[in-house]
Amino acid sequence: MQDLEVSVDRDFARFGAKSYAINKINSVEVRERRPFGQGAMFVWGLLALMCGLSFLGQLSDGLTGAGLFTLILGTLFGYLAYRSWLRSKIVEYQLFLMTSSSEAQAISSRDGSMIGRLRDRIERAMAGQLGE
Repeated sequence: MQDLEVSVDRDFARFGAKSYAINKINSVEVRERRPFGQGAMFVWGLLALMCGLSFLGQLSDGLTGAGLFTLILGTLFGYLAYRSWLRSKIVEYQLFLMTSSSEAQAISSRDGSMIGRLRDRIERAMAGQLGE
């Protein structure tokens, strides 16, 4: 999340050093973005699967050093696949303000409810329903 001082009043929406006049904002949009894809999860998972199958193939010879190495390596790859899966679930919410001349990303956060409350405050200010 950006460490910005954010405030909305009847005249301005302020995000750090940037201010937007409420009467110049045409619309407000919240977008969801996943900053981490799932590609790494599949690569690590495939490597873990290959190591697991190799380990099972080597078990016919008994537990050897090579078998133990592939088990440890497969466990490491499995852990990395799990961590990549957890990262792929992260959602970042972005608040965009549209004016007649441009579109600007005002703030980005992983806190969806905060972004929603901020959007509501801006929309109420646009409708003239926000008190001082």
